[in-house]
Amino acid sequence: MRHRGRVSEMVRQAKERCGKDFCVSVKIRIHGDLRDTIDFVRTVEAAGADFITVHGRLPRQRSSTPPSLSAIKLVKNHTNVPVLANGDVFSLSDVHKIIEETGVDGVMAARGLLENPALFAGYTSTPAEAVTKFMNNAMRCPLPHKLLLHHLSEMTGTLLTKKERAKMMDCRDTIALIDWLDENIDIQRPI
Repeated sequence: MRHRGRVSEMVRQAKERCGKDFCVSVKIRIHGDLRDTIDFVRTVEAAGADFITVHGRLPRQRSSTPPSLSAIKLVKNHTNVPVLANGDVFSLSDVHKIIEETGVDGVMAARGLLENPALFAGYTSTPAEAVTKFMNNAMRCPLPHKLLLHHLSEMTGTLLTKKERAKMMDCRDTIALIDWLDENIDIQRPI
């Protein structure tokens, strides 16, 4: 974000090389001086960005800092392309609150979807069926074992106790993990 000319050129080149119908988006954090954020957004918009996602935190702020919804709203009010909000989306009520407070065109979630991949379907916590679907997909398109464990640990926060999740994390390979899941969560095999 310190090099808006470089980002602008990347957007322009992507549009030029891939065609005007190719969708190019830019995801940003906010600047300490919000005027710099508006200048950045206007520059990438002029270069051809089709939409902008605004993570309402400064570059060095951690996720423990609430996102600035007022900053996201300011960006939305100063651009002509769709704007998505990002930051602290853990439920559908969070989605509605953010849209209401900012007027954005959509909302993106990261940590909230890791914890509950069924969030946008209206579930307040991960249903066991989502774990089944995830594991069946992971067997078709394998993930590195540590990444598989990480995702399962995040999404089973309400399905398993902390002690059970720790035992799951001790599974040394994917076969051991599948055996452990068979004993602790009813995973259905695809037919």
